Amino acid sequence: MSTQCRCKEACVILETHKQQRSQKGLAVKQLKDNRRFTLLFLLTMGFMSPGILDAATSDNADYLQAVVDYAQMMLEHGRDTYGDVHTPLFAEELDRTTLRMLEGDALKTAAAIPREEWGIRAPDRMLGGANPQHCLNLYQILYALTTITGQTTYAEEADASLKYFFEHCQSPATGLFYWGEHAGWDLRANQPLEHRAGNIHEFYRPWTLWERSWQLAPEACRRFAVGLWEHQIGDHNTGDFSRHAGISEHGPGVNAPYARHGGFYIETWAQAYAETGSEIFVRAIDAVLKGLERARLHEGGYLVGGSTENGARRSHDVSLAISLENAASNMPAELAEEMRAVAAANDAVFTQERNEQGTTTTPSDANLWSNAYGSGARVGRANVLMLRYRQTALDAYRQTILEEAVLYRDREIILDSPVWPGTVGDAVWLMLNAYELTGEDSYLNAAKRFAQQGTKLFLADAPLPKASHAHDHYEAVTNGDMLMMALMRLWLTTQQPEAGVTLIYTDR
Repeated sequence: MSTQCRCKEACVILETHKQQRSQKGLAVKQLKDNRRFTLLFLLTMGFMSPGILDAATSDNADYLQAVVDYAQMMLEHGRDTYGDVHTPLFAEELDRTTLRMLEGDALKTAAAIPREEWGIRAPDRMLGGANPQHCLNLYQILYALTTITGQTTYAEEADASLKYFFEHCQSPATGLFYWGEHAGWDLRANQPLEHRAGNIHEFYRPWTLWERSWQLAPEACRRFAVGLWEHQIGDHNTGDFSRHAGISEHGPGVNAPYARHGGFYIETWAQAYAETGSEIFVRAIDAVLKGLERARLHEGGYLVGGSTENGARRSHDVSLAISLENAASNMPAELAEEMRAVAAANDAVFTQERNEQGTTTTPSDANLWSNAYGSGARVGRANVLMLRYRQTALDAYRQTILEEAVLYRDREIILDSPVWPGTVGDAVWLMLNAYELTGEDSYLNAAKRFAQQGTKLFLADAPLPKASHAHDHYEAVTNGDMLMMALMRLWLTTQQPEAGVTLIYTDR
């Protein structure tokens, strides 16, 4: 068939599909009744071979279609169509039936979920808003779908969303963005979300898309990187800071310099230095790095929680080591050497403590799936170690990852309290990490089993994952996009291992 004929036939299919999907109340049903549509479209256009289509839609692995359905649903129904200004931003929460942001009784019910029930504090939720850090894995999925399918629309829509956020949701006073652990952008009012902690800047997770972000909005990214130094770091001489800072006006703190946050800042500044060559970012990294190293060597270690006056400490921080290695290649040789030395020192402490403490203790089944604030499910720990293992090939990390994997491999998901989709996604991810390390089918089979359970728990009646197995709405803060990214990685592992798609674990 000629390219012209294929395009004509594809356009007819696409237009018919759009007309069907436009009927009120049929969006979810249409996706369920026509699950092969997107892949058939790709086959018609020549982007996919029949073999890939058969593999993707076989009984053994339909996970790519589930991911495509999720992405399509977010692109078509998860965008900002609220208030006077409509934007390409993604809504934080959606009613899985109406495919609109929560309102009325549904909003009241969701907003009233107590922290004790599912482990999320009210100030950490972005109801009615947008927050790209909560949706980081969604963006990864969209970019990956363009690589897998050849359809540029996915990446273009991700680009449009991020570009709009960077250029419109930034404080003119500090350059900090309204995102992260506590802040977001109100989609109905087109302004920063107003809630108890809505003016606090704190990274939720590392921003792994800085290179792309600089391509989309270089001036906004530069202003943010400068603002992170000038308005987040309270003492430029010692590098002391607080993970909390004011967004709308200058308000940095000190005495709460969490190491993982310092690592996130360093990665931000390293990309800024690569883009601009400005020495201000070298100074920023040097100051924070030296401050954190003093804490490790002379102040009892890195903070776990609280402040330097009364907070608990730990001897090493693997997330910081990961950030330092990620950032070092962009820095001048002398500073890069110092960064890698600090990272290696953290590796040495980890190895020493592992040798002294022995193997991992076995927790109760419930502890494997708990999402209580401050003491969430432990599965993510090993996934973080895998990031560092790929950088170092250190055996202490490998052994610990596999010990954690064994704890999960043959277990069932315990539903005594609300389980997040992201936690099950973490379990799939860990099994795939263990499979990568060993090649043992028992881990791949466990990944498939957790994936099957996850789809039944969270995706049985709609393409959007539930906020938890006990809460029917969609809410980004429970990391539904982590489950979907894990399903994508499982599909890639079993069907397209040579696809060259990079998916980065971000919860560290």
